[in-house]
Amino acid sequence: MAKNIKDIANQYAKAIFELAGEQDNVDEVLTDLRTIKTVLDENQNFITIASSADVAIASRDDLLKTLTGNSTDSVKNLVKLLQVNNRLNILSIVVDEFVSQYNEVNGIVDVQATTAVALDDGRLDKLASVFASKTGAQQVNIENVVDESILGGVILQSQSTLIDGSLQTKIAKMKAQLLG
Repeated sequence: MAKNIKDIANQYAKAIFELAGEQDNVDEVLTDLRTIKTVLDENQNFITIASSADVAIASRDDLLKTLTGNSTDSVKNLVKLLQVNNRLNILSIVVDEFVSQYNEVNGIVDVQATTAVALDDGRLDKLASVFASKTGAQQVNIENVVDESILGGVILQSQSTLIDGSLQTKIAKMKAQLLG
């Protein structure tokens, strides 16, 4: 049965995560992969060019060497392996999966705080603390998104948790109770 791209990327990410753990350089690999992801995000055509049969193999290799620069050998080997297996197109997904695994192991949770108005850093820190206490997260990275349609309150959402304290939801619940 064919695997989907995310599953394949997850296998690569798991392999490099385990290798980095064995080599005791997980944080360094994380930094390298985030740097590569930034380059890829800023240069949307990089992978297309680096994978193109129209570009000489030596030039493609030079592009990838430039991309990996001073990265750890593990990261350089990962990129080379993806190239050899014609899977450079999943490199960004591999990085995302690696970051997810890193965050899970380290108790780090990314949270989106949706509010009707922008919140200052102090309030965001308080929300992060509340979320951490409710979920047991060691660290909460919180991002504020403004959505005036929620009217007031806050919606905290991570990959696995939703805490909806919005005024819009409270009004909808009261309406449902009244209409019974």
